[in-house]
Amino acid sequence: MSSLEAHEVFFVIRLRYFEFLTEMNVILGSCPPAFAVASTAAEGWLDAALRLASLLAGVWLLAAAIIAAVGVMLVPRPTAGLIARILAKGLRVFFHACASRLRSYETLDRFLAVQGPSSVLFFLAVFLGIFVGAFAFIFYGITGLTFSEALYQAGSGMTTLGITETLGPWGLAVVFGAAFMGSTVISVFIGYLLTLYSAYTARESIMSELALLCGEPAWGPEFLVRLKLIQGSVDTNTTENLITWMSGLRVTHYIYSILNHFRSTIPTRHWVITLLSVLDAAAIRLAAMSEEPDLKLVRLIAEGADTMHMLRLSELASTTAKVDAHGISTWRIESEILHHKTEPGAPEKDPGITRSEWDWAMAYLAENGIMLRAEREESWKVFCRLRSHYYEPAYFLAETLFAVQAPWSGPRRQKFATTETTLWPQLAEHRRKTVGGC
Repeated sequence: MSSLEAHEVFFVIRLRYFEFLTEMNVILGSCPPAFAVASTAAEGWLDAALRLASLLAGVWLLAAAIIAAVGVMLVPRPTAGLIARILAKGLRVFFHACASRLRSYETLDRFLAVQGPSSVLFFLAVFLGIFVGAFAFIFYGITGLTFSEALYQAGSGMTTLGITETLGPWGLAVVFGAAFMGSTVISVFIGYLLTLYSAYTARESIMSELALLCGEPAWGPEFLVRLKLIQGSVDTNTTENLITWMSGLRVTHYIYSILNHFRSTIPTRHWVITLLSVLDAAAIRLAAMSEEPDLKLVRLIAEGADTMHMLRLSELASTTAKVDAHGISTWRIESEILHHKTEPGAPEKDPGITRSEWDWAMAYLAENGIMLRAEREESWKVFCRLRSHYYEPAYFLAETLFAVQAPWSGPRRQKFATTETTLWPQLAEHRRKTVGGC
């Protein structure tokens, strides 16, 4: 056979080979040659393996992103997937690192005011980016597109801009899936955002009502003094409303722990400090005041202690895979308060404050006409027992969320360049300036 005849035979074989590949691409939906036929070339096998790995990685990433998004925005409990926990931990490290460099509480509060809203937007942007990346890997794995073309196609599908390439049946199915996922994520996010701000408004409306009574920053003894000055007694008809508020706070902030980081409109107002002051006022009424004990206050303390513990768990669950919530219940706490019997010689419970701070507060109450029991030592022990149920999670939340350092709100690692680290409400601050102490 002459060289010319051999060249013609090779040309015909190559032509028939490319016709065969074209037919297989049409049947399999424009699959790459490495998936249509088993290429004998090393480059073909490498491309086939790379596209198969891309397909598997895209499917895994898509599943992980769906689990994380559903856990953050839909599941009614603190269920955070791996991606959500990584994002939450990264955001916390960033904001805490920036906050540690600030040297005034006003600057710190202005900076952290954007943490909650910006975290929500960051989660949306990251989830959309992960979905686009996952679909890009899938497109690259099942089509003959380059990765840049696959990424362009994934973005086009997620944003429902249209189909830019003829991709075959499998490619079309993925495009429709991407378009559905994009519109679904945006719709769910809008509902999620409305839910967050509805819960935030409900929380802040009650706190605005309490601001006049609790002071700013809020403090339990200040609450009682203002009640006495305004209405002549410390009796209040709002106990049931406060219990309802605490129950709602526990549900919404436990499900959506991002709400913990939504700050109030006033720097000296914070939901942890307000809740703590309400509980301290109830504990003082039960322990030290000469009035007939109101058993509704026991339920108030139990509900508040349960709320503090559950919200501490929700804050931990956002960055930790497993959190043990067993053993926490309102009834258990209420039962311990009602049926506790102090053994002779038993050590005092730790209330999180010193005896001198307690004595100063009792003198403050007595100066404003509030009748106290004569048994000051017994009152102190009862108060220690009551406050021991809720002060630890309250202090943890106050420090973690950078709440204003009000009296009886625990220590802070953050130090500012001011001479007074503790901010006092107006009436108590006036007494400190005139009498001194504490």
